[in-house]
Amino acid sequence: MEGSSIISVIIIIIIAIIVLVSFSLILHPGAKKPAAVSNSTLTNTTVITTSVPAVVTFYDVNLQWVYSGPSEINNTQCGYTTYSYIDGSSATLNGSQLFYLMYQPSSGYCPMSITGITINTPGFALLSTTPSLPMNLPSNSQEQLQLNLKAPPSNFYGPLTITIHYN
Repeated sequence: MEGSSIISVIIIIIIAIIVLVSFSLILHPGAKKPAAVSNSTLTNTTVITTSVPAVVTFYDVNLQWVYSGPSEINNTQCGYTTYSYIDGSSATLNGSQLFYLMYQPSSGYCPMSITGITINTPGFALLSTTPSLPMNLPSNSQEQLQLNLKAPPSNFYGPLTITIHYN
């Protein structure tokens, strides 16, 4: 019984050495390889790769409003350009992850129509809006607008800047 347990330990040690040498060759492919035992050629190669997803972090959403309608000479409440922020809007996402932003535009004293949205931050893409554009708002009204977006595939850290076109 004692002789068979010593043989078992020796076999385990030999297997462990073979596994360690194999991992060493995989992790260090430039290392000198031991001479081949047979004359066979390598016909199949397996490449093991790991990928770490990109990290996308935006810490603020800047909304730039661009008016493109007719000018209102006697009404300072209509036809202006504003720059606003969605307070507290930030997220950390994986690269190419889909996400959405909810915004509640209000028309103020004049009716308005949101005619287009441009994503100014490189890599981000606008996939769609809910409701679809143009979005018409009567005077003194407020509606929900959902922007369905896709994060860039590469690492990003900074503000997300969006231009909203209206008239």
